[in-house]
Amino acid sequence: MTLSRRELRKQEVRGRITDAAIELFSQAGCEASTVEEICERAEVARKTFYNYYPSKQHLIRELSDSLLFDETQNLIELALERFDTTRERIDFIWEHMVGNLSQFEALERSLILQTLMDVSSEAADTGEKLRMLNAAYARLVQRGVETGELSDNIDSAFVGEMIVGTMNTVLINWIHDPEFPVLVRLEQVRPLIMNLLELDSRDVSAAAAK
Repeated sequence: MTLSRRELRKQEVRGRITDAAIELFSQAGCEASTVEEICERAEVARKTFYNYYPSKQHLIRELSDSLLFDETQNLIELALERFDTTRERIDFIWEHMVGNLSQFEALERSLILQTLMDVSSEAADTGEKLRMLNAAYARLVQRGVETGELSDNIDSAFVGEMIVGTMNTVLINWIHDPEFPVLVRLEQVRPLIMNLLELDSRDVSAAAAK
């Protein structure tokens, strides 16, 4: 369906606002950045900002959904399309995740903090987002099972939950301690996950051979 000129204009203005917010949040974090600064960088009036977002927190929540949850799910789907092995897929996802944390530390910390705050809010759909993320990682594991790369003894849903849970633990520690070695820990998690998958496969193979 072709968008009207008005709808295209609205998309363009919304894009300018979110791009300006990402730039500011990446430099100074969400809390230190003001609506006035976002408007100035986006070249929009304050009233225009509030036409799109009731508050700065609503903008942060939208960015959290798109940059943390949606982007990760898209990366998983891209990895499934592009690579043949589970190890290659996990390496691809991890490289993007670590790269984002390295390049956009202030932004990532603020968005993750927003997600943690939303988990306990009945008004937010963070719980559903987490379930979808669990399911996306489960699909990644299940693909390895279906191709015979991983043992069919593996519970894909459980492993998907454990991947997300392990990463969340690392990120929560980082949120509460700015000195926490988050990049080191994430790099340690990657081989841990692969070792667990491979150990499971070897254990099943050994049992079958007896």
